[in-house]
Amino acid sequence: MPNNEIVNLLWSGGWDSTFRLCDLLLVQDRRVRLYYVVDPGRQSVAQEIKAMQRIRKRLQERIASFDTRLLSMQVVWLWEIAPESSMTSRYESLRKRFKSFGPQYEWLGRFVAEQGIGDLELSIESNSFRPNGPLWSALEDMLVEEERNFRLCDNPSDPDFEFFRSFRFPLIKTTKLAMMHYAKEHGFDDIMFQSWFCHTPHNGRPCGICHPCHFVITEGMSRRMPLSGKIRYILHRIGFKLR
Repeated sequence: MPNNEIVNLLWSGGWDSTFRLCDLLLVQDRRVRLYYVVDPGRQSVAQEIKAMQRIRKRLQERIASFDTRLLSMQVVWLWEIAPESSMTSRYESLRKRFKSFGPQYEWLGRFVAEQGIGDLELSIESNSFRPNGPLWSALEDMLVEEERNFRLCDNPSDPDFEFFRSFRFPLIKTTKLAMMHYAKEHGFDDIMFQSWFCHTPHNGRPCGICHPCHFVITEGMSRRMPLSGKIRYILHRIGFKLR
């Protein structure tokens, strides 16, 4: 019997969030509300939107009740997100202590506070080729599993981690390779390869040198990288100045 409870999912058209979307709709028979935050300063926005259009089209072809299962996507411009001092303060405390805590999490914290979302899913994945950073390792120790998902425990040992209270982490113990095998097993691997990953496209194609491109190659997903990106990756690795 399908679960009619709505899953709130942050979607970017990328591999991880697309995997979660496909699993929810095609395997778990769930209802999903998508959220997308437009950051006009991000060079990959156009490619992300095109990827989302391709993926939605393929899902619509496979799901008879598409309009009732996938609710209207909530699109918000970055500058529309209101200030929220408590979330910003917690973010800054974590960033100072752990260093590698991207600025997108600051506005995501403000976003869930403004929208009143208590369970926004972030598709942060595991990685079998490199260790998790100290912040994410510490967070994992404070997560509890609940209905095939992970949330912050009720009384975290570090109060700064209350920043993550309104988020869920369904993929935090799942690698990209595991996602690929699962998608193939359940027949939606073709949809997965419509997703986007590069942060700084070169002539509309993956650049081969940004962090997501690097991870695609080193995490065993190099088939997603076009030849031009692979060449740029190699040149970058041996010290050629590109871009």
